[in-house]
Amino acid sequence: MKTRDEVTAEKLRGGFYSPDPLVDSCLDRIADLTRSTDELRILEPSAGDGAFLRGLNRHPNLSRRTKWVEAIELLKGEAEKCRGEMRRLGLSGNVQAGDVITWTNSAPGQFDAAIGNPPFVRFQFVPPETKGSIDRLQDRIGLSFAGVSNLWLPVLMSTLTTLRIGGAFAFIVPAECFTGISAGLLRQWLVGNSTELRFDLFPPGSFPGVLQEIVILSGRKKKTAKTASRCRIVEHHVDGSADVNVHVIPHNSGPWTRYLLSKNELGAFEEAEQLTAVSLLSDVAKFEVSAVTGANNYFSVCSETVKRFDLEPWAVPLLPRTRHATGLRYTDSDHDTVEATGAKTHLLDFSAERPDPNKYAKARRYLSLGVEEGLPSRYKCRIRSPWYRIPFIRRGDLMLSKRCHRFPRVVLNELGVVTTDTIYRGTMTHVFRGRESDLVAAFHNSLTLLSAEIEGRSFGGGVLELVPSEIARLRVPMPPDFGQELDRLDALARSTIENGRTHELIHETDLLLAKAGIGFTPSLIDQLHAANQKLLHRRLARNGSSS
Repeated sequence: MKTRDEVTAEKLRGGFYSPDPLVDSCLDRIADLTRSTDELRILEPSAGDGAFLRGLNRHPNLSRRTKWVEAIELLKGEAEKCRGEMRRLGLSGNVQAGDVITWTNSAPGQFDAAIGNPPFVRFQFVPPETKGSIDRLQDRIGLSFAGVSNLWLPVLMSTLTTLRIGGAFAFIVPAECFTGISAGLLRQWLVGNSTELRFDLFPPGSFPGVLQEIVILSGRKKKTAKTASRCRIVEHHVDGSADVNVHVIPHNSGPWTRYLLSKNELGAFEEAEQLTAVSLLSDVAKFEVSAVTGANNYFSVCSETVKRFDLEPWAVPLLPRTRHATGLRYTDSDHDTVEATGAKTHLLDFSAERPDPNKYAKARRYLSLGVEEGLPSRYKCRIRSPWYRIPFIRRGDLMLSKRCHRFPRVVLNELGVVTTDTIYRGTMTHVFRGRESDLVAAFHNSLTLLSAEIEGRSFGGGVLELVPSEIARLRVPMPPDFGQELDRLDALARSTIENGRTHELIHETDLLLAKAGIGFTPSLIDQLHAANQKLLHRRLARNGSSS
């Protein structure tokens, strides 16, 4: 994590200005949403150097309908530039230098429209006085910002409170508003407090200087109601085309990735998840974060290091990465193969029931190497005593990848290795105990992998990440005795995954589910597969990965 001195002034204030095409798209939406209103009063909560003011001035419709613009800018120097732009353009309005959240806490709801690009600033760089204003904001609106890590969200929420009923909004926001966990409070607010809701999604690289994936969020404020809300989702493509889907989104829904699907695709998913043999993964197995070492490179060691420092009393078998498990079962033979490559296949367990390493010269020397690296001062090591004793080293019957490129994999832990926090460990619930093979054999199907795309989040390079709460929501079919297919599917995985033919494992699992007589018809399987491929290819394409 970078300190305040290590980042640029632009990043500290979120000062990346909005390209004209994005500004114009926002203003076009405002013009459409306010077409029955003249003499508009508009709020711009993060004015910067006046990009939206210039946009208002050149807009053929809004330039004549705007009565007043209230612009807020945190930095005095930028606010002065904005005042100059307002004077130059001849706009009626006011530019205030200050914190918009503090200002909105005392401002009455009075605006016809709100526009802008909220600053994208991590909370670690937010000044204490602004954090105090955020505390007052959450008390005022009845929503908690606990877990929120970036300033754009409270800035947007505070701005929306100033709109009158029927007032319009259009903002450039990060794409995480659509799927991010912390942005769930915004999605909850939107469903209950907005109408004519619309998301315009753009591929990365659509706008010069904009590296992050962004969304234009727009709509009109309505009276609060705990009812479903109709939402139009427009996904723009590089060639200028767009896919449009309209969905009715229920109150308190989770991530909205599912609404990138068509109605038919989403209908297939909802049909499949209602099948009797399909369960939430949390009902079948419990997955949790594995051993948190605080320094994986130090505590994970290869066989050569074990021998050099006589670490055998503390070395336990470790699966370093799921890529080292080429099949669906991890066996003693697999571990020998991985170990022969020189990979770090051991985890050092210095728990109290094992010998004291300080009493052994070579082990003591290895500990001193950790001290020389400064490990005792690292947070995870600093908060435990002694610093080298990793808590909660336990084996799981199942192993699930935390991050993946194509799709997550579940592996049966036949050898009983441990894992670090790059791989989740799992155990079956009481109801499904003894059916580990059924789960592992059935897991890699189009329904489950579609649910992973829906529930998970993607990062740079096309990586999909699942946290435990998202894993719990995966949908898994559990046909009786499906584990009888595990040996065949394990062999197929070993012969195809390393060669990049991952689709063969999914295809074969789908075929076996269709034959299992639990409701997966060939037509339903085809729809689920197409929906999964759609979200998969979108994720990979958005992040610059090949499909």
